[in-house]
Amino acid sequence: MDCLEFNIHQLILSDLAGDVDCATNSGNDASSTLGLFTSEVLTRSTKEIEGATRAERVFMPDSRVYCNIGFAEISVHLSETLADSAIPILGDILRDVPFIEYDQCLSWDDWALSDQLVFATVKAFLMLATQYPKHREVAIGSVISFAQEIVSCLRLGSSYNALIQFAPSFHGFYRAIISTTFPWHSGEWAKISQSLNALLSPDVVDRLNRLLVDVLQAEESDPERIQFIHTFLSRYVARNRPLTGYFIVCCIMEAQWTVLSQSMTVSSTADNKRIVRVTEAAAANQAWIDLMRQPALDIELADDVRDQLNATVISVLQCFTDLLIQIEEMEAEPSPDSYAWETLSESLKLAAVCSVAQRQLDSSLFNHLKLLLSDESPVFDSLVQEAALKAATILVRNFPNVAAGMIVHLRRFVTSPLLIFEFDFASETHAPRPLSAAAKCLALCVQLAPGDDLIMSNMYSLLNYVAATSKEINESSSASQIISISNYMKTDYATLHSIQNGLCGFTEDEKRLIGISAISVVARLALEFKMEEVTRLTISMLLQRLRSAEPTVEAAIAYNLVDMALAAPESVFIDVTRAFSAINRSANPDDPRFSNNMVLAAQTRLAQGLHRRPELHEDYLVELLSLFADKGVAIQNIAISNRDLKTDDMIEQLASLLLPIDALLSHTDPKLRTDASPGLIALFRNMWFLCVLFQFTSGNDKEHPAMDWLKPALTRIAMKTPILILEDAHDSLTSDIEYNSVIRQEYAETIISKHRTLLTNYIALRTGEIRHLSPGQVIFLLAMHDMESMRSAAGLPSSLVSYFTNSGINGHPGLNVCMESIAEKVIRGCVNDLNTRVIEQSLPDKLSDELQNLLKCSTHRVAKAREVAAKYLNRLITSFPSLMCDSAFVYAILEMLTLVQRSCENEYTDEFNPTYEFHSDRSNITLYITDNYQVRKEILAQLQRNANSWLQLALGRAPVELQSTLQKYLAINQSLSPDDSLELGATVATNFGKAIGPAERQLASLGSLAPGEHDRAKILTSQIAAKLYFAGQAAGIRLVNRMVGDDDLEKRPAPTELKQEKQVLKDHLEKNLRDIREKRSNLTVQDLRRLLFRCSAAMLSPPKPDYDLLHYLIILPFEVFSPSAVSTGVEVWTWAIAECPSIEMALLTELNSAWVTTIRQGKGFFSKSVNYDDPFYHSIEYSPTDREGIDRARKSARRLLSPHLLLMHMLFSRLQAARYRKPDLMLLIQRLVLTSAKAHKSFSAHPFAREARFSFLLFAFETMKSCRLDAECENALREDLYSAAFSWFGVRPRWSYGADRVQLDAEIKLLSEFLSYLQTDSVRASYHTSSLAPSYLGSRSSQYGTRLKNLNEALRLLVENELFRLTVWANPCNEAKRGVDHVGSLERSLSDVSWANIVRTTWQLDPAIAVYLSERFRHPALHNEIGKLVRSNTPEVLDVPEALQWLVSGKLDAGIRRDLKHLLLWAPVPPVLAITFFGEQYHSDALILQYAHRVLEQHPVELTFFFVPQIVQALRHDGLGYVARFIFETAKISQLFCHQIIWNMKANCYKDDAAEVEDPLKPVLDSVTDRVVDSLSGEAKDFYDKEFGFFDEVTSISGKLRPFIKRTKPEKKAKIDEEMAKIHVEVGVYLPSNPDGKVVDIDRKSGRPLQSHAKAPFMATFKVRKERVEIESDPNSLLDAEGTGHEKRTEYDVWLQAIFKVGDDCRQDVLALQVIAMFKTIFTSVGLTLYLYPYRVTATAPGRGVIDVVPNATSRDEMGRAKVNDLLDFFISKYGGEDTIAFQQARLNFIQSMAAYSVACYILQIKDRHNGNIMIDGEGHIVHIDFGFLFDIGPGGIKFEPNSFKLTHEMVALMGGRYSQGYELFQLLTVKAFLALRPYTDQLVSAVQLMLETGLPSFKGEMTIKRLKDRFAPGLNERQAAEFMMGIIKNAHENMRSTAYDEFQRLQNGIPYK
Repeated sequence: MDCLEFNIHQLILSDLAGDVDCATNSGNDASSTLGLFTSEVLTRSTKEIEGATRAERVFMPDSRVYCNIGFAEISVHLSETLADSAIPILGDILRDVPFIEYDQCLSWDDWALSDQLVFATVKAFLMLATQYPKHREVAIGSVISFAQEIVSCLRLGSSYNALIQFAPSFHGFYRAIISTTFPWHSGEWAKISQSLNALLSPDVVDRLNRLLVDVLQAEESDPERIQFIHTFLSRYVARNRPLTGYFIVCCIMEAQWTVLSQSMTVSSTADNKRIVRVTEAAAANQAWIDLMRQPALDIELADDVRDQLNATVISVLQCFTDLLIQIEEMEAEPSPDSYAWETLSESLKLAAVCSVAQRQLDSSLFNHLKLLLSDESPVFDSLVQEAALKAATILVRNFPNVAAGMIVHLRRFVTSPLLIFEFDFASETHAPRPLSAAAKCLALCVQLAPGDDLIMSNMYSLLNYVAATSKEINESSSASQIISISNYMKTDYATLHSIQNGLCGFTEDEKRLIGISAISVVARLALEFKMEEVTRLTISMLLQRLRSAEPTVEAAIAYNLVDMALAAPESVFIDVTRAFSAINRSANPDDPRFSNNMVLAAQTRLAQGLHRRPELHEDYLVELLSLFADKGVAIQNIAISNRDLKTDDMIEQLASLLLPIDALLSHTDPKLRTDASPGLIALFRNMWFLCVLFQFTSGNDKEHPAMDWLKPALTRIAMKTPILILEDAHDSLTSDIEYNSVIRQEYAETIISKHRTLLTNYIALRTGEIRHLSPGQVIFLLAMHDMESMRSAAGLPSSLVSYFTNSGINGHPGLNVCMESIAEKVIRGCVNDLNTRVIEQSLPDKLSDELQNLLKCSTHRVAKAREVAAKYLNRLITSFPSLMCDSAFVYAILEMLTLVQRSCENEYTDEFNPTYEFHSDRSNITLYITDNYQVRKEILAQLQRNANSWLQLALGRAPVELQSTLQKYLAINQSLSPDDSLELGATVATNFGKAIGPAERQLASLGSLAPGEHDRAKILTSQIAAKLYFAGQAAGIRLVNRMVGDDDLEKRPAPTELKQEKQVLKDHLEKNLRDIREKRSNLTVQDLRRLLFRCSAAMLSPPKPDYDLLHYLIILPFEVFSPSAVSTGVEVWTWAIAECPSIEMALLTELNSAWVTTIRQGKGFFSKSVNYDDPFYHSIEYSPTDREGIDRARKSARRLLSPHLLLMHMLFSRLQAARYRKPDLMLLIQRLVLTSAKAHKSFSAHPFAREARFSFLLFAFETMKSCRLDAECENALREDLYSAAFSWFGVRPRWSYGADRVQLDAEIKLLSEFLSYLQTDSVRASYHTSSLAPSYLGSRSSQYGTRLKNLNEALRLLVENELFRLTVWANPCNEAKRGVDHVGSLERSLSDVSWANIVRTTWQLDPAIAVYLSERFRHPALHNEIGKLVRSNTPEVLDVPEALQWLVSGKLDAGIRRDLKHLLLWAPVPPVLAITFFGEQYHSDALILQYAHRVLEQHPVELTFFFVPQIVQALRHDGLGYVARFIFETAKISQLFCHQIIWNMKANCYKDDAAEVEDPLKPVLDSVTDRVVDSLSGEAKDFYDKEFGFFDEVTSISGKLRPFIKRTKPEKKAKIDEEMAKIHVEVGVYLPSNPDGKVVDIDRKSGRPLQSHAKAPFMATFKVRKERVEIESDPNSLLDAEGTGHEKRTEYDVWLQAIFKVGDDCRQDVLALQVIAMFKTIFTSVGLTLYLYPYRVTATAPGRGVIDVVPNATSRDEMGRAKVNDLLDFFISKYGGEDTIAFQQARLNFIQSMAAYSVACYILQIKDRHNGNIMIDGEGHIVHIDFGFLFDIGPGGIKFEPNSFKLTHEMVALMGGRYSQGYELFQLLTVKAFLALRPYTDQLVSAVQLMLETGLPSFKGEMTIKRLKDRFAPGLNERQAAEFMMGIIKNAHENMRSTAYDEFQRLQNGIPYK
C-alpha cells in the first residue's frame, strides 16, 4: 500500500474498521479481518527490549506503521473475546513508539505517521477500557507509561528526533486525550499531570523552542534533509500546530483540564456508546459544556491528588502571572508563535477546573478573573476574556455564593466600551464570543443569586443603558423626552438621568459601543431566560429604538431581534417582520442602500433560521412578497413622478429582497407548489411580473458583477414557486394579466419596447402577434419563458402545461400562439440543458416525478394542455430514452393505461353516471377525466400509441432492465374483483415483457428472417414464477430450509435463527463452489438456478442485505461460466436489483471483480483456446468430413463466448439505467470498460467472437459517450477502444463460422451499428485537468484530433471491408431476397498517399494489422508501403508468419539479404510453405534453409507427416543436406513417418510405372533410404521388418497374378485366395493406406481381381483395429450443460477393403487426394459442412501402391448396369419417396458433397469423370475416385470435358430441379466453398508446385501452376469472385461436353450413363 496516494491508506483502514464494526454489531465473526492485521503488526521482540538503550531505535517501513494504525482502528470495534487478545498487542505498539525509526515519508496529509499511530492506539485503549472495564487498569497503565516515556524523550532525546518524531507523537497523545470521552479517575489525572508538568519548566520549554534552530545547524550539510524538515513542519504550521515549546505548554494544560473535568461530570461516567470516528477536541468541549451546565460531582480526593491539585493551581497561576507581566512589559502585541493568549486562556481553565475539583474557590484565581472582566484589565484579547468568562461560569456554577457579587461586576463589564465587543453585524453571523460568554455567565449569576425578581431588575438595568445611549437622550435636553422614555421603560427618571451622567465621560463612539454591547447582552439574556414576558419586553424596547437608531445601532438591534423573533410568540414575530418591512419600505431615497442593508441582512438571517418554526413560514413569505410588490410599485411611482431620477440603486435594492425570499423558500414545504392559496399565488405572480419588468431574469451579470447571485437565486425561487395559472380563474386571471396592480401602465409604456424586443428574440416567428400584445401580456409571456426555462433546466418541466389549462387565456388567439412558441422553445432548451447534465450523470432526482406529472397532464380535460404535455413528454423520452429505465415511471404509464381504459369502460358499465376520478394505489396516481367519452377514447388511443413507442425505445436501449421492471409489475399481487380483472397496463406489460429487443441481435434476426411470431413468452412466465416463489423466501416465509407450521407463518424468525440458517446456506454454497472449482460437482442447471434464487432470497431478507451471500451470488455463475449458468445469474441479479436497488453498486462491484478475474484466468471472451489460426497448423487427415466434429466445435465456441455476451447485454441495460443519475456506477462501468479494452490482446479471435467483440465495443463507446471525461482520460480511453477494435483485424480475415444465418445477420447489423458510431465519433475534450498552459493543451488536442482522424479513417475502412465480406458471405449468389452488399465509399475515395498513410497508421498500432491489409485490399500503393515497412522494420513483424512473403517471396532478392538474419527468430509458417524454401529459387541460402528446417522440426510430426511427398521432392535441391537431416531425425522420432517416407522415396526413384526410367533424384533417395534403414535398431528395426515383410507379402500377390491376366475371374480369385491363405499377420502391422489402424486379421476369401488390360490389381478385406474419440455428455450436468462433453478414447474393429496395384503410378492420385484433404480442412475450419472423402492412396514403389476403398459405396456405372435409369430413381428406391426424411437427408448429403467435389474438380481440373469414377455412398454422398487425369491433361491426351466440372441433368434433377431450393443450396455452397479456399491459394498451389519436377503426366511446366493459381481468381474481390464462380456453375450446368464424354465412354468402354 506504500504507493497509494490521496490518503487512500486511511480510507481503507477506516472502511475496514467500519466493516468490523458492522460484523460485530450483526454478530458475525470478525476474527478473520483481525487475523489479517495481527499477522502484519510489527513490534519489538522481548530480547530487543531487554538489551536496548534509549539511543537504539528500530526502523519501521510505512506499510508496517499503517498496518499498526489499522489494527488500532479495528480493535475499537472488537467483541470482548477478541479484545482480550488485542489489548496486549496495543500495549506493545504503544510501548514501542518512542523507539521506532520512521521513514522520511510525506505520504500523509494531516498528521505524521507517529502522530496517527499514537492517536489511534491511545484512542483504542480508552474506548476499549470504556466498553470492557476489566481492561481499564492495563489500558490506562499503558497510556500513563507512554506519557512518562514520551516526556522523557522530549526532555532528553536528540533535537532531530524530538522535533520530527517525539513532538508529533506527543501531539497524537494530546489529540487522543482531548478527543476521546473517557471516565477518568482523579488518581489517574494526578499521574498524568505529574508526568506532563515536567515539560512546563522554563529550561525544557526553551529547549523545545530551540529545536528547529538546533536541527538546522546540525543538518546544514544535508540540504535534502533540511527540505524534508521544512516540509514536515510547514504542514503542522499550516494547521496552527507549530510543535514549539509554547504550543506544547498549551497542549499540556488543555489535556490536564480535559482529563480532570471528565472525572467530575456525569456524561463521562455514564455508559458510552462505541464511536466509530471521534472528532477533534470532542471530549474537551463536551466536558467543559457539562461543567458549565451542571455542578461538578463531589469526588473523593486522595491526599496525593490534593497535593497535585494545589501544586498545579499554584504553578499555573504563577505561569499566568509571569506571562501577564511579560506582556505588559512588551511594546507590541505578542507574536502568534508565542501562543501567549492561548497559554493565558488554558491557564485560567486549568486553574478553574482544579479549584472545582478541590471544592475550594481559589481567591487568587477569582481575583485574576475579576480583573480580566473589568475595564481595568491589563490585557484585552477576545480569547483571554472568553476563557475568563467561561472559567467564571463554572466557578459560579460550583460556588453559587459568588453569583450575587458577580452580577454587578459583569453588568459593569458588559457596559464598558471595550474594543473586544466590536462587531460587524452586517457581515458576521455570530455575536462577539466574549459578549455571548458574558451573557451566559450573567444569566447564570442571576439565576443562582438569592433574591426575588432579579431577572426583571437586571433586564431593566441593562435596558436603561440602551435607553441612556439612545440618540434621543443624547441630542435632547428636554426633560419631557427623558420622562417619556423612562415611563416606557418603567424606570424612574433619576436612574436614567444617573446613567446618562455616568456616560458623560465617554465619546460618542464609546457610548454607541456601550449601547450596542448592552443590546447584544440583553438579547442573549432574554434567550437564556426563556421567559415570554422578558422576550416581549426586550423586543418591544428594541423595536422602539429601531425606529430612530443610527445605522450601527440599528444593525445591532436588527441582528439581535432575529434571534429573539425566532423564539418569540407568533404575534411578536409578526411585529418584528413588519417592523423590518417598514424600515425597508422607508429606506432613504438619497442613499437607499445604507439602512436597508442592515435590515436586509436581518431579514435574510430570519429566513435562514426559520426552519425551526415551520408554522411561521407562510406568514413571513406573505410579508416578504407583499414588501417586494410594494417596493416595486413605489419605484415605478417615483420614476413616473420624476423621469430624470435614476432608479438603478432602488431597483438593485429591490432585487436584494430576493435574498430572504430565496432563503425562506429553501426550507419551505414542497407542497407549496401544489397547495398554495390563491392569494399567495397572486403574490408570487406579482413578484415574477416585477422581476421581468425590471429585467432581473434577463439582465447581464457581466454588466453588474455584484448581482451575479441573482440568477441562481431566481432559479431556486422558480423551483419553489407554485403554479401561477389557475384553471378555475377565468376572466379575473385574464384581467390580472393585462391590468396587473403591480405594473403601472404609465411606467410600463416607457420601457415595454425593450421587453417586446426581448420577446421577439425568443420567438422570432411570432413578431406580428407580439406587436399587438398589451404590456401586461408581454410581461406575462416573458415571465412564463424565464420562469419555466429555469424550472425545466433544473428538471421541473411539468408546470409548463399549467399555462394552457385556463380557458380565458386559451381564448386569446394572439396570446395563445405566442405561448405555444414559448413552450416549444422551453422544451428545446430543457432538452439542451438536460443534455449537459446527462454526461455528468446528474439528472435531477425529481425528474421522475415530473415525468409522471406530465404523463398525468397528457390526460387533462383541456385539449391544449394535453397536447403540450404529450409533446413535451414525448420529446423528453425520445431525447433521453434511458428515462424509461425508471421503474416508477414505467409503472405510472401502465397504471394510467389501465385507468384511462376504465374511464372508457365507464360508458358501458354505468352509462348515466360518469366517474370523473380514477385512482391507482400501486403508483399513487389520481386522474380527473372529462365526461366526454369520445375524448376519453381519443386520450386512450394517443396514450397507448405513445406508451408502445416509449416502451419500444426502452426495449432497444435496456431490455434487461425494462423486462425486469415489467416482470415485477406483473408479479405484484393485488386483490382484484372480477370487474377489475381486465387491465390494459398488464396486457401491454406482458406484450413487451415477452418481446425480443434489438439488443438481442440473434433472436431479433431470427424473428426478421423466419416466418411466424417469435417472443420470449416462456422465459417471461418461468422468470415471473421463479421470482414469485423465491420472493416468499425474501420475505422470510420459506427462508433457506426453515420449516414452519401454519400458526407460525406470519412470524419473523428470531435474529439468531436467521443467522444460523444463513450460515447453513453459506456452508452449502461454499461446498458447491469448491466442487465446481474441482470439477466434481453433481449439480444440474436447474439445481444451480434454484440455489441462486434461494441465495438471492436469503441475501435480501431483513434486516439488511447479506454481502457474503451477494459474493456467492456472483461467483457461482462465474465459476461455472457456461451460457446457462450466466443466463441464470443475470436473471437472478436483475431480480435482486429490482427488489433492493441499494445493492446495485455492491452487486456490480462484485461483478466487476469477477469479470476482471475472467480476464486474468483467460475465460470466455478472453480465452485463446478457440482462437483462429491457419488450418494448416493442424493435422490434415485422410478421412471423410466429420459433421459431428464441426457441430462440437461450434457448440464449444458458443459455450465459451456466450457468457460474456450475456453479461454485456445486462451491463448495457445497467448502463442505460445508470447513465443519467448514478456517477458512481458509471465510474465502475468505465473501469470495467477500460480494464477490458486494455486486455484486447487476450480477446478471442474465433469468428463467433466477432459478435462479442463488437458488442463490447458498442457498449464501451456508449459508455464513453455517456460520460463527461477529462480530455486526457477521454483520449486514453478512446485509444484503448480503437486498439481493441483494430485487434480484430490483427489476424487473417475470417468468414462467419458455420451456416447460422441468424448469427451472420446479427454480426452484419452489429458491424453496421459500430460503423455508425465511428462515423460520428469525435474528440469532445469536455474539460482539461492540467497545470499546463492553455496554448500547449490546445496543441495537444489538435494533435490528438489529427491522430483520431487517421485512426478513425483506417478503422472505418476495415469495418466497411468486413461488412462487405460478410454481406457477400451471407448472399454469395447475389439473390435479392438475401439482401444487398454493403459497398463502402471510403475505399474508392482513397488516393495513393491515403493508402500509404493508412498502412503507417495501422503499423503503429500493430504491424500485423498492416500486413493483413494486403489480404483485404489489392491496391498497389498499399502493397508497396507494406513491403517497405516490413523490410525497414523487420524485427517488428517476427511474430507474423504471413509477413515473411514481403521479405522472402517467390525468389531471393539480393537487396534484402542483410535482413535474412531475422529469419532465425521468425514465427513458423505452415509446413507446406516451409518446404518451398528448399527450392532452387532461394539458391540454398543458409539462413533460409535454417529457418525452413527449424519450422519443420517445430511443427509436430503428425502435421509434417501429411506432406511426405513434398518433403521427398525437396531433396532435389538439398545441396547442404537440411532436408535429409530432417528426414533422418524425424524418422527416429516417428516410425510411421519413417515407413511412409521410405515408401515414398522408393516410389519416386523412377519416372515411369515399369521402373525403367530413373529419376535424377534416385541416388539421393537411395542414399537417404539406406541411411534411414541402417539407423533402425531394436524394436524400431523389428517393426520395420514386420511391416515391410507383411506388405511385400500382400503386394507380391499382384505379381503372382500377372500370369493369370488372360484367365477368367474365378481363376484369378482362386489364385488370390491361395496366396492370401499363406499370409501371416503379425502383431502391430498396418496397411500403408491406413497407418492409424492395426491389422488384426484378413478375410482370406475376400480377394477380388479388378478389371485391367495389362496389370493385375486386386482388392482384399482386412480387419483393422482403430481408436476413436467418443464424446460423453450429460445435458443435465452443470459442468456439461451445453453438451460439449468429455472425450473418451475407445478401440473398435472394422473390416476395410484396400486395392493393391502393381504397374500403376499412384503418385498422381496421392497428390489429388492430398489437395482434396487440404480443401476439407479449410471447409472444416470455417464450419462449412461440405462433404469430401479424401481416401488414402499410398505409393509404395515405382508403379505400385495401395488404395483405400470407399466403404459402402456404389459407382454410377454399377447403377446403370443394374438398370437404374437415373440418380433420382436410385435415391427413391433406396431411401423412399421425395417426401420422406431419409430421402431428404440423403439429398442434402448429395448436395453438400456435390458442391465440394464440384469446386475440387474445377480447381484441380479433374477429368475422366465418367460414371465409373463417381461413387454414391450409403448416406447419399457423391465421392469421386480415380484421379489419373488432372490439371492440363485428359484421357487420350485431349481435354474433351468442360473446364468447369460435371453437372448433369440427372444431378440437377436429384437436387430438385434448376429453380429448386436444393439447387439454390448447391449454388450457395459451391460459391462459399470457392470463397473459403481463396485465402489459402498460396499453400494449395505450393503443395502442387513442389511436385512439379516429378514429371507426372498432368504437369505441363510452370504454366500448369499459373493456370492453377488463376483458377482461384486472386485478382478479384469477394463479390467478383462469387460472380466468377457463379459463371463456372452456369458453364457446368448440363454442359454438352459432359454428355458427349459420357456417350464416348458408353461406346468405348461400355459405361452407361442414362
